[in-house]
Amino acid sequence: MRNKVLWALAFCMFVAPPFTVAEVQFNGFASVVSGIDLEDEGQSSYGNRTVDNLQESKVALQWTADIEKGLRFVGQTMARGSATTGFSLNYDWAYFDFNVGDSAKFKFGRLRIPFYKYSDYLDVGYAYHWITPPQDMYSLSFSNMDGVSYQHNLEMAGMEHALNVALGTYQGILTLGGVPANSALENLIAINWSATKGDHEFSAAYAQADVYVPAAAAVGLSALAGTPRDVLIDGDYGFFVGVGYKGIFGDIGVFFEYSIVQVDDSIFADTSGGYLGGSYTMGDYTYHVTYGTRKAEEKSYTGPLADFDIGTAGGGAASGSTLNSNARLLGNGDNSTITLGVRKDIGISTALKVDLDLYSEDRVQTDQVTATSETKKATTLKFAIETMF
Repeated sequence: MRNKVLWALAFCMFVAPPFTVAEVQFNGFASVVSGIDLEDEGQSSYGNRTVDNLQESKVALQWTADIEKGLRFVGQTMARGSATTGFSLNYDWAYFDFNVGDSAKFKFGRLRIPFYKYSDYLDVGYAYHWITPPQDMYSLSFSNMDGVSYQHNLEMAGMEHALNVALGTYQGILTLGGVPANSALENLIAINWSATKGDHEFSAAYAQADVYVPAAAAVGLSALAGTPRDVLIDGDYGFFVGVGYKGIFGDIGVFFEYSIVQVDDSIFADTSGGYLGGSYTMGDYTYHVTYGTRKAEEKSYTGPLADFDIGTAGGGAASGSTLNSNARLLGNGDNSTITLGVRKDIGISTALKVDLDLYSEDRVQTDQVTATSETKKATTLKFAIETMF
């Protein structure tokens, strides 16, 4: 048997045709985040009894294989922390790209959707001064798509421009009323433009798709609408529009982003929001303050059953809720967040961070017709160490 193995090895070495192995480069990043909510109103993802070390912690490994003639493969796998399930592993990126001349690039596979300024490095905490980018802007629960993209860089009017156009689909879990549903964004088109001049960067983005979210809540409520399809999320036109700016004035930084998200003819609320902030850098320390705000406007319905009690409509006891009161619960009210923080750089690839998030919202908390808006708060103190390797 041993002789057979030796002969097989000899055959592979001397008889089998030669092949080229792609050069593979590995990189990664990690964030370990701890936090606690100093309030007792349940508005933070962090608990108020003990420090939580999993909510926003993550570790990722990215590999790049240079194949030949400008063609390469990029993959990224990430383990994200959760207070209830521990770490879960996902493949975020898996695509081929190849250069088109010296200033353009095609990508094909699982890609990042270019919604935001920080889309390409949304999970790399070391890349920005916050522990978490402002959720009043970065509110979408998905960030990847399967498809193709084209990126083109050029200089024009004394500025460096970058245009990114992506086409594809998204399939995954979206929630309505806190209940997850297998969902899809079909015919997804996303366009992102940025322009840089010196220490100033401007950006704008637009995306649209046919949205499918077969949530049980929407299906059940649609029977009470004069036009059921105005409640169902069954291929409705949805869009995202966003703009942003970042400027550096010596040791002072100014940053801003704002977005609008809507899904027409559905029970999804129309939302808009963003943030405005500033930072001051002194040596290895960066001090920052950010004010974020978001507004949701619920849909309202007409028809003989739109304000009819759901329980009575189903032949049972009165429930105190209607189609319109449920639509109000699913999307109403305003919220704001003030973030105060400091970042300390250690070496060239590691940072320590401390953030204090002061969150407040004014909205109804139940589906009852008699419900009135309530103010709820969260005061979240977070610590993080973030690195790249």
